[in-house]
Formats: sequence, C-alpha cells, structure tokens
Amino acid sequence: MLNRYYEQELGYLRTLAAEFAASNPALAPLLGADSASDPDVERLLEGVAFMTGLIRHRLDDDFPEFIQNLAQLLFPHMLRPLPCMTIMRYEPRSTLEGPVTIPAGTEFASVPVDGQRTIFRASFPVTLEPVELKSAQWEGGGTRPRSLRLQFTMSGPAAADWKGDRVRMFLGDAPADAARLFLLLQRYVREVRVSAENGPITVLPPSSIEPAGLRPDLELLPWPPGAHPAWRVLHEYFALPEKLLFLDFTGLSTWTARGAAKGFSIQLVFDQVPDWAPAVGPSSFIMNATPAANLFSQDAHPIRVDHLQPDYRIHPVARTSKAAERIFSVDAVSARGADGVEREYHPFSAFRGGDQASYNISIRPSALHRGYDHYLSLPYTEGGMPQMQTLSTRLTCTHGDLPEGLRLGDICEPTDNSPPRVGFRNIHGVTPHCPPVIDSALLWRVLSHLNANHLALASEGQLRDLLSLYVPPRQVDAQRNAAARRSIESITSVSVESARRIVRGMPVQGSEVRIECRGDHFPGPGSLFLFGTVLDEFLAGTIALNTFSALTLVDTVNGETLTWPAKIGRYRLL
Repeated sequence: MLNRYYEQELGYLRTLAAEFAASNPALAPLLGADSASDPDVERLLEGVAFMTGLIRHRLDDDFPEFIQNLAQLLFPHMLRPLPCMTIMRYEPRSTLEGPVTIPAGTEFASVPVDGQRTIFRASFPVTLEPVELKSAQWEGGGTRPRSLRLQFTMSGPAAADWKGDRVRMFLGDAPADAARLFLLLQRYVREVRVSAENGPITVLPPSSIEPAGLRPDLELLPWPPGAHPAWRVLHEYFALPEKLLFLDFTGLSTWTARGAAKGFSIQLVFDQVPDWAPAVGPSSFIMNATPAANLFSQDAHPIRVDHLQPDYRIHPVARTSKAAERIFSVDAVSARGADGVEREYHPFSAFRGGDQASYNISIRPSALHRGYDHYLSLPYTEGGMPQMQTLSTRLTCTHGDLPEGLRLGDICEPTDNSPPRVGFRNIHGVTPHCPPVIDSALLWRVLSHLNANHLALASEGQLRDLLSLYVPPRQVDAQRNAAARRSIESITSVSVESARRIVRGMPVQGSEVRIECRGDHFPGPGSLFLFGTVLDEFLAGTIALNTFSALTLVDTVNGETLTWPAKIGRYRLL
C-alpha cells in the first residue's frame, strides 16, 4: 500500500521539478533539473516523497479506523484474518485399552517451509476410543431395504467392557460425494441398528445421527465474545465447509447386549436410496479427525509506555529470524509500573467502566509486508498524568501465507503439547491465508450486518449481498471464490411470511422463509442441502426473541423441495 503512495509522490515531485525548471531557467541549476546527475537532489526528492506518502497513507486510513471501533464492538470477527486451515487425523501407535481424550488446542508442527516450521492447533477435542472402523459397504437391494453397514473391531477390550456412547466420523470423500453422503444420512435413514457379532439388535432413531459440525461448543476458530453467534456458521462455512461434514453416531449407551464379542456393527437402514447415492470406501468415514488452524499463542515484545505518543505498535516475538508471525488476536494486556504493581488491562469495548484500566486496538495496513499491523492505545481516566509503565501483551498469531506450500501429510511433527504415543497427519490440503479487508468499504459491510434480519433479508439481492461478505477474495483463493459465488448466485427468490404455531398449548409467532435456488449451480444435491442447512442455522440465529424460523428451500431446476423444522434459535419446535 505504501509503495503506491511513494511512487505517486515521487513521480509528482519529478514532474513538478521539471516543469518548474522549464518555467524558471535561472533557478534550474539550484533545483537540479537533471536529478539523475545530482544524487543529492534525488535523495532529497525520495525522502520528501516517502514522508508525504506516509501522510497520505495515514489520512486515507482515518475513516476506516473510525469504522473499526464500531466493528470491534459489534462484529469483531470481521477484523481478524482467516488463517490457513486443514483436517488432521490422530493415529494411535499402540493398542488402546480405554478412551483417551485429546483436548482442543493441541498443537502440531509441520515440516519446515522456507526453513521454518509452522504450528497448527486442533479445533475439536477428540476422544480416541479402543474402536477401529474395519469396513463400510452397501448391503441389500431388490426387495430388501438397502442399508449401509459400518463394521467396527475392538482394538483392546471386548464390546461389553467398552462404555462409549458415541462415535464421531468425518466424511472424507471428495466434497461433492461427502455432501451427498451427509444428505443421505441426515434425510434418508429410517433406523439405525447396532449389534455385536451374532448378538441382538438395538434400534436407534435417525435423530441419533447428529451433525457435530453445527454444535455451538465446537468452534473452528476462536470466536470473539462480542460477536453474534449467528455469524459464526457463515464464517465457518465459507472458510472451511469440511468442518460441517462431521457426524456423531450417538445413543450407543442404550446398546446393552454387547457380549464378549471383539467387534460390532452400525447398520443404517433406508426407506429408499436415491440414484445419486455415492459409493463408499475406506476414506468415506474417518475416525479420530479434527479441523485445525494455523494458530498459536505468542508473547509480544514489552512496550515501554512513556505517554509521549498516541499509540504503540505491537511486535510479536519472532520464533525465528524470518519473523513470519502475524497477529490474529490480542488476548491479554497487563502493565507493571515503577511501583512494581501489576495491573490488568481490559478491552475498551468491554464497557467495564469505573476505574478499570482499558486498552484499544487499531489495525492498519503494513508498510513493510502484505498484511496489517496492530497498534495499542491507552484511554486515560480522569486524574493526573499516569506513570510510566511496561506493557506485557499475550497474542494469538498465525504464520500468514507461509503454510500454503504444505502438502498432504506434511503436518506430522510433535510439539511440546502433542499427545504422546499418538501419531497425526493432515489428511486435507491447506487452505490459503486470508487477511482481513479493512478499507473504505468496511462501512458498507458493517451496515449490511446491522441490517440483517428476516424482514431486511426478504429479497434475494440483499441476502446475496450479505452472504458475499464472507466469500474469500478471488486473489486469495480463486477456485473457492468461484464455487462460493456460484452457490450464492443460485438464489433466485426469497420470501418471508408471518406464521403462528401452537407450542405446548401456547401460540408462538414466527417467520416462514422460502428460498428458491438453481440446483445446477451446485456439484450435487448434497452441496445444495449443505448450503440450505447453513442458511437455516443462520436465519434461526437472527430471528427476534421468542419467535421461530422455518426454512423451505426449492430447487427451481428439478422442482424438489427441502424443508427444515421450525426452530427457536437452535431448538426445534415439537
């Protein structure tokens, strides 16, 4: 950004100098009309161009910085970058005798990229069970109900000694096939049968298959406390749609007739299997997987606050000489004054009031690299001049675009908190790093979010514009950008009607939303269903208090209709 201002100012000064010399021949020798022959004049012009370029850069940035304060209060996720992300899989190196829980936040290292290892952090906690998926295959056909059987073996104890209640699976096929399987398991299952080898069958309802990727406690990225949770599903869907392809097979605690068998099966029985049902294989159902993001905790260099400048730039402590760290979020700020007393500072947006010390963060385009720099300022309370102090800052950082060169299996090296006796590797490609877009258009993105509700989104244009705010820029990821925009452009009509339902004997007001889409804008019906599921979650999160939302999605190409149950927030109406 600064390069553009510098080049413009330098070109302007050279042109102005030439014109001035032509108009004033007597003064031309003093100015150095041919600056190329006078290096001192050339250095002066370059210095002046650099200073005026900085001034223009700062003036142009004043308006977005004002809007930043509003965004930090209401939509802080808009000011954070999207780090590189992937899907990791744990692989126990020894036989498990019982469950082993690996917490969220577990870190993995990659092979060196340009001489530096990058760090990824697990998004989900994962419980490694003494269970292995042996096979997944279609069964039946003809006059028999067609079913999908998942065959498991016990790696340690017998089935009777295993007390697990759920098994989590990641649908790991190609995105279109994985989405088809997601639709099949969410809408076409009649019943779930669980049994040990030659043992009695326990029947579970289709609702026992839960979409784990939509659980509010399973975040892809750390979600800012001040951000509305309804935006999270859009944020995650366009950042890493594979996050939604995790399913929990629950209710296994009701399967009591386990016996001494060393294996069991989960049989998914369907009323009908559509023609588009995908083939299944070893990669279709993957256990012990989790999304992971290129995030890690890092300290910043101490800041000596002398109160002689309005703000102070935050410099992450570089792990190597390459200094590839980029700030994702500022997590904690504390100060120690001359009296030796440590004092904690809180974000200014927290509105703690009173004599609570606070800090404010502003983000500006970096003059040195493709990214942004963070600046910290301290709003002062009433009273005398504060004493000099030293600030300690705790950050969450990324490595920027450095991990983009990683391939499958490259994230496989342990860190200080990696689980012992458990291997791991990335089974998915690494998504590109996407810095936040902080410019004059930030105002319109903030206004679009402020206007988001059922009535304001009752037109296809407004809904498309809002969804487009979460699409990665074309210059960052052209392929993902094209697919996301094509899905958004599939929306041809949106209508919202007021409705009333009786819930527990009481009338409840709500909205019935009908969205018409072109199904041929998606790779398959599963991708359309996944898109509709995201819209359903988003709309349910933006409704007014104590009202419900019910979504109907119509494919205008083949006339098929998808409906979602009416919900108040995340809770379905019975």
